[in-house]
Amino acid sequence: MNIAKVRVVADRLRENGKYEDAAVLYDEIREKIWCGFNKVQTELNDFSRNNLSQSLKHTMQFRSTYTIQAASFLFDKWFSLDTDQTYNEFIFTTYGRLQCFCNSIYLCANITADSIYTEFLILHTLILSNGEDKWIDNLNKIAMPLIEGDKLKRLKPVYPELAMKKMLVENAEKLTQTDWFGVNVSLLDYLDNSGDSLSNLYTSISKIVGPYSFRYRQQQRNQKRSNSKEYSKYENYERYEKYERYEKYEKRASASIDDFDFAKATEQQKAKYFGGLLGLSGKVTKTHVRKKYLEMVAQYHPDKVEGLGDELKVLAEKKTKEINLAYEWMKQRYGI
Repeated sequence: MNIAKVRVVADRLRENGKYEDAAVLYDEIREKIWCGFNKVQTELNDFSRNNLSQSLKHTMQFRSTYTIQAASFLFDKWFSLDTDQTYNEFIFTTYGRLQCFCNSIYLCANITADSIYTEFLILHTLILSNGEDKWIDNLNKIAMPLIEGDKLKRLKPVYPELAMKKMLVENAEKLTQTDWFGVNVSLLDYLDNSGDSLSNLYTSISKIVGPYSFRYRQQQRNQKRSNSKEYSKYENYERYEKYERYEKYEKRASASIDDFDFAKATEQQKAKYFGGLLGLSGKVTKTHVRKKYLEMVAQYHPDKVEGLGDELKVLAEKKTKEINLAYEWMKQRYGI
């Protein structure tokens, strides 16, 4: 299954407001990835039990040591993706799926609160893991997949609901220091649609989000009926904000790979150019390269430029290809 292509189709459906259709595709990707996690853990446990000591400690150490290597082999076999690419797809799949539930009243009404909280915690964990090798192990601390055959029946939360709410607030604070601040707004949207806007969780997340929450944006737009002058100011601010975002992305995309002669460049020139493209400097580790790649590629994801016009979307797509090319070269050069 080419999960990357399926996810792109799901993203387009969601962008066009077809949340129920998009959710079906996101669910397929989600199921495949979780089944992959389960297969890796099961086979490592079986190998440890049959070939190593019966000590639980030794089993856990063995699983922790070899999870990422086993997962890398499986992801390449199932998805033709490496571990970092699968990690990236899982982030955007989880985020896209949550947005579907946050924007569709039908989907929102057909999922339990603890399931949504679990999915948000999974997304938080993926983002805050920063692509480190422990990200799969970190997910197992949030939820356990219940698999029957090759189907994901459900995710069993590790924590009770009260503990999950506390973790959501703590993680929401941490997300303010990343490019994924919008995840907090999505959580507010869900709570609003589910009729939970008077809860302590909503109040806590609202304080973190500040004046950019869904309710605030809605109130600003509603002012058009009572105060057209004030609404005009707000519209001007929105246009200014979009212009600022356009300038930011246009500036980032201005350094084009078209100006770099890959065929004639020396290895040193390539290292310098691609390192600059990924924002690397000085002596870096493999983990650092992966982290910077994921940070850079996330900046140009379609969700980030959704409201900025076709010209900018083309620039963002081009920049993403350049970043992917840089990362592929880094992987081959340094054996990542």
